Amino acid sequence: MGPVLLHRKSVIGLYLHVPYCTVRCSYCDFYLVPAARGGDLEPFAAALAAEIAAAGRRQPGCAADTIHFGGGTPSRLGAGALARLLTALRAAFEVAPGAEIAIEANPEDLDRDGAAALAQAGFDRVALGVQTFDDALLRMLRRPHDAATAAAAIVAARGAGFRSVAADLILGLPGQDEARALADVARLADAGVDHVSLYLLETHDRTRLGREVALGRRVLPDADRVADLYESAADLLEGRGFEHYEISNFSRPGHRSRHNLKYWTDEDYLGLGPAAHSRRGTKRWANAADLAAYLASGGAPVIVSDERSPAMRGLEALITGLRLLEGVDLSTLAARHHAGIPAPADALLGMLAADGLVTIDGARLRLTRRGRLVSNEIFERLLPEAGAGDREAVRQFT
Repeated sequence: MGPVLLHRKSVIGLYLHVPYCTVRCSYCDFYLVPAARGGDLEPFAAALAAEIAAAGRRQPGCAADTIHFGGGTPSRLGAGALARLLTALRAAFEVAPGAEIAIEANPEDLDRDGAAALAQAGFDRVALGVQTFDDALLRMLRRPHDAATAAAAIVAARGAGFRSVAADLILGLPGQDEARALADVARLADAGVDHVSLYLLETHDRTRLGREVALGRRVLPDADRVADLYESAADLLEGRGFEHYEISNFSRPGHRSRHNLKYWTDEDYLGLGPAAHSRRGTKRWANAADLAAYLASGGAPVIVSDERSPAMRGLEALITGLRLLEGVDLSTLAARHHAGIPAPADALLGMLAADGLVTIDGARLRLTRRGRLVSNEIFERLLPEAGAGDREAVRQFT
C-alpha cells in the first residue's frame, strides 16, 4: 500500500508512537524495546522527524487539533528531542489554536526539572503511568519506579503548570488488597490530578505475568470481586467530582482526553512511528512494527493496509462509541457507514435492554452501568458474524 493522501484542510489527530521503555513490564504486550539496550534514541528522533516532514508534504494544509505522544514511554526521548519533534510537527502541519498536546510519561522521568522542560517545550497535558502505590505490586509488575517517585511526579507535574495532569491505575492485580486499591484511587484524586484511567488487568500468554498466571505462580482475584472493586472505585471518583465519561476513564470537567475521543467518536487520526495506526474515513493502515527497519530507512516505514468490510467498519464505530457515557446515535452512524449498524428495534438490542445492559432512547443507544461491567461480552454479542481478523481489528480500540 502506498502513502495515503488526506484531503486539504482536513482536521485530524496526530499520534506519535515511541517504542522505548526503561524495561518491559511483566504485563505488557505492546510493541516496544528496552531503551537501555542501545543508544539509538537520537537516531530514532531524527527518523521520526523525517517521517513527520514527509507526511506533511503528502497532505498539505492538513490541520491537527490533537497531538499525542504515546508508546512505549515517549518521555524516554528527553525534553530536547521532544521539543524538536514538536517543532517538526508545527512545520509540517497546521496546529490549531488551543490544540491538545499530550505526552505519556513514567514517574521516573518526571522530576521537577523534567516536568518543567516538557511544559516549556509545549506540552499541555501529561499522563503518568502510576499503576499502583503498592511497592510490592510495582516490583511484581517490574515497574521502574516506586510509590514515592510516583507521588513526587504528580507534584512535579502540577507545579509545572500543565493544563491537565492524568494518571493510570490497574485494578485486579494478583495479591492486590481491595482497601489498599481504593486508597490508591483516593490518593490520586486528592493529589489534584484532572483525569484518572482505571484499567482492569488483562493477562496475555506472551507476557511474563501471563505465563506466571498460567503456571499457577500468580493467582488472579475473583472476577466478581474485581467488578465490585471497580464499582467502588468509580463511586469514589464520582463522589470527588470526576465524570465517568468512558468505560475506563474519569475526568474533571473540561479535562477529557480529546485525542482518545477521536478513537471513540469515529474521527480521523494519523499515526507516525513504528507500529502506529492511522484511520481516514473508510481507510485503515499501519506502520510496520519493525524498529530496526524504521531506523535503517530513516523514517520511511513499510505501510500495512488494514482491510475490513463496510459492515465491520460500522460495527467498529458502534462498539467504540458505546464505550462513552453518551453512547451512540444509531441513525447518525447508519447514515455514515450504511452497513453494520443495527436499527433501534433490532431484536438483539431489545434483549440487551431487557437484561438491563443497555438503554434505547429513540436512536440513542447507551450502556447501563451494569452493561459497562460486562462490556466485552456485549461487544462479542454484537460481533457474531465477524471473522477472526475483523474481530481483532475491532478489539484494538476496546
